[in-house]
This record gives sequence, C-alpha cells and structure tokens, in this order.
Amino acid sequence: MPNQTGHLDTTKADDNAGSIGTIPIRTTQAIITCEDNAIRWRADGTAPTAAVGTLMNVGDVLTLAGNDYNAFLNRFSFINAVAGANGNLQAALLDGFDRA
Repeated sequence: MPNQTGHLDTTKADDNAGSIGTIPIRTTQAIITCEDNAIRWRADGTAPTAAVGTLMNVGDVLTLAGNDYNAFLNRFSFINAVAGANGNLQAALLDGFDRA
C-alpha cells in the first residue's frame, strides 16, 4: 500500500535553477505537477537553463512510479522557461506506490 512521505510546493521566483526541495529518505516515487508558468527541468546533475532541459507546461504532470526514484529526485532541478515568470511545482512524494 502506498504511503505519502511528503509534499512539496516549490516556486522559482527568479531565473536561477534550483532543486525541487528536500526529499525524505524513504521517498521512492513522486507525482509532480506544473502549476504556474512553464519550467524546464533536468535530473542529470547539470542545471537546466531557460532554453535547455525538459519543458513542462502548466498542467503537465510528471509521474515517477514503478522504481526507486530517490536519487533522481535529489538531482532534480528546475528553472523558469520564461524570464520573469514564476514557475511553481507541486509534488506528492510517495513510498511503496506501484513498485516493480
């Protein structure tokens, strides 16, 4: 049975890439929703830019389920895709959800 390990509400109010927030150690999956203004994200240890990274538009959902995504989430960073437009992500953090 899945358990929610946390919830993140992260806004980027500038044009500097940053992490999604603190990920609890037992988190293995996540559901991330782009709420306000488009963002770009990366999870390979390199910071995204306004032009480079995977684009998430408002309403897009990134579901990370079926494997252990803790390390991925700890490397996840995002930036506003449009200068001066605050990007906001909501993330439900989970453990035990749809494990493969």
